Amino acid sequence: VEALAAWLVAIMVTTVPPGGWRSKVELRETAEQGRARYEQIAKAIATVSLDPEEAPLFDGADGRWRTAALLLAISLHESHWRRDVDLGLGRYGPRGGRRYHCLMQIAIDRGKTAEGWTAAELIRRRDKCMRAGLHILQRGRRYCDRVGPRAFLNHYASGYCDRGRKQVAKRWDTHRTFLQKHPVPKAKPKRTSGPKSKPGAHRSGPRGD
Repeated sequence: VEALAAWLVAIMVTTVPPGGWRSKVELRETAEQGRARYEQIAKAIATVSLDPEEAPLFDGADGRWRTAALLLAISLHESHWRRDVDLGLGRYGPRGGRRYHCLMQIAIDRGKTAEGWTAAELIRRRDKCMRAGLHILQRGRRYCDRVGPRAFLNHYASGYCDRGRKQVAKRWDTHRTFLQKHPVPKAKPKRTSGPKSKPGAHRSGPRGD
C-alpha cells in the first residue's frame, strides 16, 4: 500500500500542486497541509485498489496500479482534489442539498449508496468514497462489455453504456497521461537463496568435451 500511495502522491503533486487554492476560505490550506491531505487520499485509493476482495479494472501484473490511476484520474475530474469537496465543507457538506458527494462525486438519490453508505460516511471515510466509485466501475464492466472495452467508464459518467463519451474521453486522456509521465514501477525480482558454496569450491561447473 505504501509504495502505491507514494506513486499516487507523486502524480498528484505534479498535476495540482497542493496549497494553490486561494479563492474561498474553504479551499485554503498551506502546501504542507495540502500534501498531507493528498497522502491520505492516495492511501485510501491504494488500500481499495489493492484489496484482494475487489476485482481490478485491468488485467495483468500492473492491473491494480492502473486501476488506482483510473480512480485518481476520475477523482481529479470530479473534484480537482479540492479541500472543500474532500472534507465536505460549505455547500459540499452532507446537508448541502447536493446529489453528488465526496471526491468521486457519488450520486445519492435515496439517502444511501448501493452499499448502504450515507453522504456523511462517504465524506468521513475516503476509502468508502473510493470503494463506491470502484463498485460503479465494476458494474459498468459487467453491463457494458458488449459495447466496448472502455464503455464501463461511460456508465460511470452517465449511467449508460453509450453516453457521456466526451467526458469519458477526457478521463481516459488523463489516465493515459498519468501512466506516460509516471510509468508503473516494475516489480523487483525476488531473490532466491541457493545452496552456499563450500570454501575452495569452483564457482563454475565442469566443462563439456
